[in-house]
Amino acid sequence: MQLVNLHPPDRRRASLLYLPGLDGTGKLFYRQRPELVEHFNLLALRLTPGPLPDDWSAIAKALHQLIHQQQGLTLPLYLCGESFGGCLALAYSCLYPQEVAKLILVNPATAFDRRPWLQWGIPFHQWLPNALQTVTTLTGLPFLAAVERLQPQDRRQLLNAMRSIPPAIVAQRLALLQNFNQQQLNLENISAPSLILASGRDLLLPSVEEAHKLQRHLPKAMVKILPHSGHACLLEKELSLQKILQAAQWLPELVLLNKNS
Repeated sequence: MQLVNLHPPDRRRASLLYLPGLDGTGKLFYRQRPELVEHFNLLALRLTPGPLPDDWSAIAKALHQLIHQQQGLTLPLYLCGESFGGCLALAYSCLYPQEVAKLILVNPATAFDRRPWLQWGIPFHQWLPNALQTVTTLTGLPFLAAVERLQPQDRRQLLNAMRSIPPAIVAQRLALLQNFNQQQLNLENISAPSLILASGRDLLLPSVEEAHKLQRHLPKAMVKILPHSGHACLLEKELSLQKILQAAQWLPELVLLNKNS
């Protein structure tokens, strides 16, 4: 695991940390970067190809150590977790609520254990030949995204990111998702306001249903339904996270942050 600055940091700005989906590259946030960079220090978590701990709390503790070693990161931070990263964002916020100013969850994969057809792929994926894995990824693209809302280069980036994960690592991350709801995380510990983005055309997970379920357990939680979006909504050309945060009055006050500069 490592944290990557998406632009030179400025300590006068609030920090937003992006926790990626199953690909773990942290590279699929690029569409949101140009607008958000005007308001935040932007960082992304990058998961290395090796296996993660088998416990979400252990992963959150490793992330906590990385955050406190990072130059130019301001606390408390905005935490934005997408899909797999949404589970990690919740685990981190449970353990370190005082370090999270705002919690943004984008189609969090907390309902994975209620998708049996996805769980069947956990043991199988470990032995999937590379060629067949590529075909599976290509045919699975409509499950990952609303294809018509992605530019051709965005589709390629999504496919390349998914293909970059070794099958055994995919299996381990899927097993982590399967066990998320058995980890005894106390969501009531989370004190930060939460914004849950749920795609109405998510064919991979029941994101709208799950968003409302999470809202009942998270204090100060809001749900924003994206009726035409697919699972990988942050890659869609018409979706602006900056505008969503602006509408929620969640953008940091730069004048206040800069007043002592």
